Amino acid sequence: MFQEAFLGILKPEIIAAFLSFLATVSAAVAAYRAPIAAAEYAETLRRKSADDDNRRRIKLNVFGQIMQERADISQRDCVVALNLIDVAFYDAPDVREAWAELYQSLDSARQVPGHVRDERLRKLLRAMAADLGLADNLRLDDFGRVYFPNTVAEENEVRRLERQATMKRLSAQSAPAQAQASPAETVSNSQTPGWPPRPG
Repeated sequence: MFQEAFLGILKPEIIAAFLSFLATVSAAVAAYRAPIAAAEYAETLRRKSADDDNRRRIKLNVFGQIMQERADISQRDCVVALNLIDVAFYDAPDVREAWAELYQSLDSARQVPGHVRDERLRKLLRAMAADLGLADNLRLDDFGRVYFPNTVAEENEVRRLERQATMKRLSAQSAPAQAQASPAETVSNSQTPGWPPRPG
């Protein structure tokens, strides 16, 4: 009896109907899932594109700031931009290597000549421009062309002198204050009987 029922199930018409049913269910599921999968894929592409745009905008900001201040990279905005290179260009080893070389030359203890620092700065700018796709027609010398009028140089010098004068004045004010001992320090420094000596 069981064998006859099993053989009845194996009839080609029943198998064909079952397979047709499975195909219909699969098509329905696919029809239901296709728009969702397409929407998820489109959202993934949109997010990736937005992330790429944000990364490029950050890189352009850093590059632009250093380019415009390349005549005097000690300017505050340029210093901020230089310190962002490793994060902004994390995926650009040539840029980070060029920045490491420039960074080493900025150490005054190394006494790197000025022309070497300038060359390393140009190399950094060229590497950044290449990473951004901007350097196809630019030579290394193109990054060395800077307009830096005397008035700007004089303004920078005035600010530097004012800063030095302020530092000197503040140092002079703090020196007498350090030389004078407070009453509490005078009492603690004195060798009154019954008090242990100050630790050495």
